[in-house]
Amino acid sequence: MNNFIVGYGETLTTQVDISGGGGGKKHPYSISEAIKRITSQLDEIISKIENKPDAECADGKVVIKFIQHPSYLAKSYYPRKLFAAYGMEDIGSRAVTIKPEKWGVIKHPDSGLASCVFVSGKKNQYRKFLSDLVANSLSRASEDVLRTLERIEYFDAAEKIKHIDANGDKLNLEVVIHASVDDEGVVRAFDDYASLNGGAVRLEKAKVVGGLTFLPVSISRGKEQDLANFAQLRVLRSIPKLRMNKPETLRNSISNPVTLPDWNPDILSRDFRVCIFDGGLGDGHHISNWVTEIVPPGMEISHPEYLAHGSEVCSAYLFGPALGADCALGTPYTAVDIVRVISQGDSDPDLFDVLTRIEDVLKLKTYKYINLSLGPNIAIDDDEVHVWTSVIDSLLQDGDCLAVVAVGNDGDLPGDYGRVQPPSDMVNSLSVGASDGDDLGWARAPYSCMGPGRSPGVVKPDGVIFGGAPHNPFRVYSPRIHSFIDTMGTSYAAPYALRVAAGIDAITDFELSTNTVKALMVHSAKQGVHDLKDVGWGRFPTSPESVITCLDDEATIIFQGELENSKHLRIPVPLPASIDSTWVHLSATFCISAIVDPEHPLHYTRSGLEISFRANEDRFTMEGANPDTKPFFSLGKLYPSEYELREDAHKWETTLSKHQRFKRNTLQSPVFDVKYHAREQGGAISEDLPAIRYTLILTIRAEGDNSIYNKILQENRTLQAISVRSRIEV
Repeated sequence: MNNFIVGYGETLTTQVDISGGGGGKKHPYSISEAIKRITSQLDEIISKIENKPDAECADGKVVIKFIQHPSYLAKSYYPRKLFAAYGMEDIGSRAVTIKPEKWGVIKHPDSGLASCVFVSGKKNQYRKFLSDLVANSLSRASEDVLRTLERIEYFDAAEKIKHIDANGDKLNLEVVIHASVDDEGVVRAFDDYASLNGGAVRLEKAKVVGGLTFLPVSISRGKEQDLANFAQLRVLRSIPKLRMNKPETLRNSISNPVTLPDWNPDILSRDFRVCIFDGGLGDGHHISNWVTEIVPPGMEISHPEYLAHGSEVCSAYLFGPALGADCALGTPYTAVDIVRVISQGDSDPDLFDVLTRIEDVLKLKTYKYINLSLGPNIAIDDDEVHVWTSVIDSLLQDGDCLAVVAVGNDGDLPGDYGRVQPPSDMVNSLSVGASDGDDLGWARAPYSCMGPGRSPGVVKPDGVIFGGAPHNPFRVYSPRIHSFIDTMGTSYAAPYALRVAAGIDAITDFELSTNTVKALMVHSAKQGVHDLKDVGWGRFPTSPESVITCLDDEATIIFQGELENSKHLRIPVPLPASIDSTWVHLSATFCISAIVDPEHPLHYTRSGLEISFRANEDRFTMEGANPDTKPFFSLGKLYPSEYELREDAHKWETTLSKHQRFKRNTLQSPVFDVKYHAREQGGAISEDLPAIRYTLILTIRAEGDNSIYNKILQENRTLQAISVRSRIEV
């Protein structure tokens, strides 16, 4: 008889009080040094902006960069008080790597990650700031902020321009403006300025997320430099093309006869709904029992390639790959809707129309699971969050919907060109790459895009699953031609992973949050010998049944609950005292949903977890009310040194997973103490954000002791093995 994973772990948790620690800060610069340095830099900037034309400055404001010293990345050092003292406004930030003049400590790296804050202010406000610096009349609070600054710089037009297409006399650009929904005047001023330079802004297609407005703009080649002179413009780039499935070099029709699974509506879960956003389905297919196509107005005409792609993505979700010599197809776990978001008439090179169709559906909050096997064909940018990522991630931040997203098929390109593509860099999604097999000896498929993601969200892809390779293709049933096709691509890996994720939910009679399903997928992934940047947390399982069962000498427990801001929750590891084992393995996966701020990539998530592991309740090395801590989660060793991470990066990730082995005698009533901390836009401390939902998946394995599962249930009566629906053998 199978041992199924155990629920209601949250009934074992308790609130605890844990006092903070920390000593005095060693500042690199004295206040007098800081005043001297910043006075010189600000004087030079004011000389540059004094004659900046009014047309380039919305509401007469100019944007400059305040770059803090790497020692001041913590949220408590965010310099908002200084800006407020002079009526200036911090409107965004990004991470930069700098080499400071001084460090303030003897042992230090050569360079470090720092926060670059974009500040909007009027020229007279900058002059007042300079006057007070010269007169040495800053307030004490302003002086304390000033010493955190390494330098201030003018935000030059040249650094705002990213990739520009080399072809054509007309440029189609995605422009990002520092403007929230309340800043219509800034957008109007930009529209006027673009018109002065011969540009056309499609205001009706604007996307506003947080403090950013994304706009499609067409302008003559050579005018992009003039456009970038607009003070509130943050970045501009050529709009990428749509990606669906690039490795079409492998697409072979297979003559095997097709046998679809028997239609049995009684075994399909109706507890939730699933949606695929793709090229549609069309008429003349053979999967109408399981699939409903939704065609938005104006999308009635499509292209056969779009319909083929959409129908095969549906097939990969419903049936998985065809297996064996007889091309056996899996039985669907749920029905699925497909929304047609691409039509033959789409000439929109900026993908804003496609994004709008996805956005309109997501706002209805109809679906618990969605699939995206398409997106912009461009690698992620550490400095800027793409419009697709910004819009969709913000719609997923409540945790009610899990998006499974293909990472893209440019992994064979050199360097950063092969990194994951938007929107698979979302922190509130499950991003899926492709492996070249399911058995021993598997590896990342050569085309599958690689990590790292942006930090937060550094572990991307979240994992891989079979997506095909030239030597081992993904054999998909193609519903429009009622035949099998040998192909490959992350377009097929993503719905295959969604089949497993939604299948977990479908076969269990237990209330699973989307965070819990995501955490179970990550927790079950096997990394093997592969690099994190290639496969993320590892290769996902290919069946939900394998996820919900435990090995003989282990127990997996689900903790689902809420964390209150700045409070500590103690989560016990219910390790029976009587187990007979020399070695104990603990595997833990935490997952939360986070509010996101795309205008602050360095501080992209407003929610984070501070997790302390206390292995032994009797071990104290100094005075205190709580046992000593041991490191359990850390991002420090996840990536090589060229991918620089802030020291506390792991505290702002939405997903953390780790396996560790312990000598049994070193574990005495072990616990995880978890603190949910929150920050306002940009990084300042916030005590006001609401509670968040969390999930912990905890596996306790006692090598060789097959009694551990029953002992845990016997000693903790509030825990219960989850119930499983009758469609699987028990």
